[in-house]
Amino acid sequence: MKNIILIVSLLAVIFGCDNSYLSVKGDRLYLCKESVGEFLSAPQAGVKFSDKVEKIDDNIIKVTRTFVARENIDSVRLTFDFRHAHKCSQAIIPSVCYNGNHWGRGKEPKGFATDGVWHTYSYRRTPIPGATFSEGEKFAVAVWGVKPTNEAEAFSCSMMPDSAAVTHSLILPEEERPFSYVDKNVYRGEYTTKISMKKGDKKSLQAYIFVADKSVVENPLALFMEKAWAFAPKEYASVITPEKVWEYGVKYAKESLWAEEDTYKGFSIGLVPDGEKGWKQRTFIKYEIGWCGQNASFINTLLTDYLKTGDEESRDKALAALDTWTAPELQRENGFYVVSYDNILKKKKNIVSDACNMGTAAYNFFETAALLEKCNLRERVARVKDVALGICNFVKADQQPSGVYGKGWNESGECLYREGTVGAFMIPPMLTAYSLTADKEYLYSARKAYDYYYNEFLNNGYTTAGALDTWCIDKESSMPLLRASLNLFDITGDSMYIDNAERISYYLSTWMWHYKADYSSDTDIERYGYNTFGATSVSVQHHHLDVYALFWVGEWLRLAELTGNDAWREKALAIWTNGCQLISDGSLEINGRVRPVGGQNEAFFNCRWGFGGLPGKSRINDWLVAWPGAFRLETLRKLSDWSLLDAANVK
Repeated sequence: MKNIILIVSLLAVIFGCDNSYLSVKGDRLYLCKESVGEFLSAPQAGVKFSDKVEKIDDNIIKVTRTFVARENIDSVRLTFDFRHAHKCSQAIIPSVCYNGNHWGRGKEPKGFATDGVWHTYSYRRTPIPGATFSEGEKFAVAVWGVKPTNEAEAFSCSMMPDSAAVTHSLILPEEERPFSYVDKNVYRGEYTTKISMKKGDKKSLQAYIFVADKSVVENPLALFMEKAWAFAPKEYASVITPEKVWEYGVKYAKESLWAEEDTYKGFSIGLVPDGEKGWKQRTFIKYEIGWCGQNASFINTLLTDYLKTGDEESRDKALAALDTWTAPELQRENGFYVVSYDNILKKKKNIVSDACNMGTAAYNFFETAALLEKCNLRERVARVKDVALGICNFVKADQQPSGVYGKGWNESGECLYREGTVGAFMIPPMLTAYSLTADKEYLYSARKAYDYYYNEFLNNGYTTAGALDTWCIDKESSMPLLRASLNLFDITGDSMYIDNAERISYYLSTWMWHYKADYSSDTDIERYGYNTFGATSVSVQHHHLDVYALFWVGEWLRLAELTGNDAWREKALAIWTNGCQLISDGSLEINGRVRPVGGQNEAFFNCRWGFGGLPGKSRINDWLVAWPGAFRLETLRKLSDWSLLDAANVK
């Protein structure tokens, strides 16, 4: 997909399209003189409108619809509607709805209407303001708005597919109908705002319309995302240096997260308010090898810190945690591995472990073995490798003829469920096992699993259930496919895997905020200067922002090198700068509590999520979970040149 825009422009010339490649005649939009759809005219009584059309490039026009009140009107609802006049196989509201969200067990909004009322969503739920995307047999269409500069300009979007067409809509003022989705599986009534107009008053909606001819463009969603990124103002957040990120992160791990309980020495999953003005470690689901707890990654970070600084405390805590997590009672003879130490402390018998945590353990333990060698601590290397290979052998033995791995198993080896893309977390460690042992069974297993999960992604257009507290379409489950694609390229030299990595990355881009959202001055997001640019939404079941994308900063920097497409570097920097905001230096006070050095909250509530827009509620939560710091430190320990993370170098 490298240089995709240049290729599309060249093909347009070859196919005989002149400067009227994208044109408007009356209410109709044409691509190479073939009708794509029409602008709908359904104004509110007492309001007239006119459209100004500007051609942006061969694929995009900008339409400014100006509304003028003919009389005094107490409340108006103004819309810009474009009807893509073809039956569509893909209908997407990025980060909100992928073909109706029908996959999974979650109770997030399903379909595009409820009881005959079309769903409308605030532009703030979408990573490109009010974006909607549809793909039919002939054309792909996307519509999005211009980022508002104040609350009066806030708008919403809607997508209305039927058997013959899809209508894309922008709506002023902001609303969410017939409900507002405010927490996991939790709904409140519709949310509406009100604007009035006096006779002669003017209001406007500005819409970008993207069109691609599918006979020319192999992946229209990729082209749309590339164009949308090119349009995005690169408003990078100002953040502390990588050196400070490392210093604060290591301090947080060693001081705030360190825990000792009975036979356990390692890292806590995170801090929560203690009921007064301080913090305490969470008292349930406390100790996890991967996912939110990230013990395996912290072990590697502290070993790296010992190599960098000679700090013996970092070495000793890394080794103590390593002894905890490689203790014999955590692994059965069949290779099954206990991913939560809470199960050991509670002496549970029928334990369930998941592919995300086990994949994280194996992948990191292979790295641990290499770090132990560098630290001249070789006496533990064999044990660590045995644990990692045991996990790989267990999952490989359970692999199905289709290639699919499991998602969760009990210790007898029984797979309890296989749904979703989560099994793909086992592919990178399986490839590492091949590289270390030269045993082709690991490579065969990894490639078979990769083919299964990647083809499933191609067929569906999304990946699923990487966030272990959901069963839905999400972003987290794509990350192991991205990493595996680059690993397979390194092993095979086949450039197909670079193309695959880009396709996955364009999907991941549909979850990433392309703009800095503005909020009223009395919100804590504005008070603390939080910038949404580069954040990612969690899943279609969890509509809030987090910094999970820190996990693939290195992959996107590498992709930029391999493809020559600098957009991946720009996006990696957007992720990094977003993810390094509001890391406490030990004096940062939010919600009435001073946060310890290195502490950062997990969630930022960009829409009505978490509190339903009730006054006095914080948009910055108080869950100082372990994983954001672990991912920052993991990114840094794998980068030899930290200056690559300086957003000032963006051209």
